[in-house]
Amino acid sequence: MPLKKILIITDAVTKPLYTPRVRNIYHYFSQKGIQIDWFTEQYETIPSDFNIKLHQISFYKHKGVLGKIEWTVKNILNILFDYKNNYFANKFLTSTQNTKYDLVFCSTFHTFGLKAALKIAQKQNIPLHIDLRDIAEQCDTNEYNNSKIALGLISKAYRNINISRRNKILKQAHTITTVSPWHVNFLKQINPNTHLIYNGYDATLFQPQNIKSDYFDIIYTGKWYGQTLQDPTLLFQALAEINNPQIRLIWYTNTDVHTQISNLAKQHNLTTPLIINSYVPNNEIPVLLNKSSIILVLTNKGNRGIMTTKFFEAIGVEKPILCVRSDEECLAQTIKETNAGLAATTVDEVKEFILYHYNQWQKQGYTHINITNKEQFTRQNQAQQFEEIFNKII
Repeated sequence: MPLKKILIITDAVTKPLYTPRVRNIYHYFSQKGIQIDWFTEQYETIPSDFNIKLHQISFYKHKGVLGKIEWTVKNILNILFDYKNNYFANKFLTSTQNTKYDLVFCSTFHTFGLKAALKIAQKQNIPLHIDLRDIAEQCDTNEYNNSKIALGLISKAYRNINISRRNKILKQAHTITTVSPWHVNFLKQINPNTHLIYNGYDATLFQPQNIKSDYFDIIYTGKWYGQTLQDPTLLFQALAEINNPQIRLIWYTNTDVHTQISNLAKQHNLTTPLIINSYVPNNEIPVLLNKSSIILVLTNKGNRGIMTTKFFEAIGVEKPILCVRSDEECLAQTIKETNAGLAATTVDEVKEFILYHYNQWQKQGYTHINITNKEQFTRQNQAQQFEEIFNKII
């Protein structure tokens, strides 16, 4: 039976990347003439160039004092009764009741949308495919799902409750995809029909260009989740020792962490020029990366299987990648296998890496690194992998 109509359910579409993994799937199947409806939570304004019609349903209705009260009440109800997932399950069921689909595809970083996806798949008697981009167990802290009212023992209990709720649904999915070998091995214990599809880069956008620059720029683009998950300490220490005014450290990140980054740099006596910017539009990222001399990827030991999209975009433009601090896990292994750069564990390693590529930059005005087998990480390759799975289960 040919695939004609897909229902996509995701968590909220948010900056800076606006869910590129799912957008890629949407465009790939749309170009094949397959009809797609994408349902999600309404959260923030979507850019005008998004070019996808989203069915967005709001959850929080009020602002100001009433908004804070509403937020607190609904989060307590979430802990006790899984209120948010039940709410959206009913909303999505109502919205899709007059449309027949061939497949439900749910992509999420936690638990949102799973219950709705399962209920619709069961009601329409069609396959359910779940794509987990992140899971709670990939790190020891709760940074990715940090709720102000869920602290201490409450936070741990809520985490365990959500894991239990998630696992009950995962067991009923026809197939699951996820983003790293660690995730696959972990999730296979819950559902054996789990497959690896890496995050990746759009090969039409992220291509190497040798752009000469007046400064040796180390660039970070993307959200910073804080030092616990993404620790730049080794870099700050190395740059403080190198102390070269031609080397600049440039960030494009969320505005709420700018002061925190500056303070952390001061603690390590950083004299290297530090330039901290807000996010830029996604269509500007390829040029920024090509103008860089080193692309910074931030992680930390204790993270398991976390492989940020920014890592793959750096592979696409074939720039040296400095990963600090090494996760000593999937990301470090992939950097080694692809010859993409360094996953550092010491200050001396970082200094040696920076100075090696600084010498290359001095000679030719830009840096470049030969990546091994980078084609496996393209979004185009990803989409074909999803298509193969979907065709099997329908």
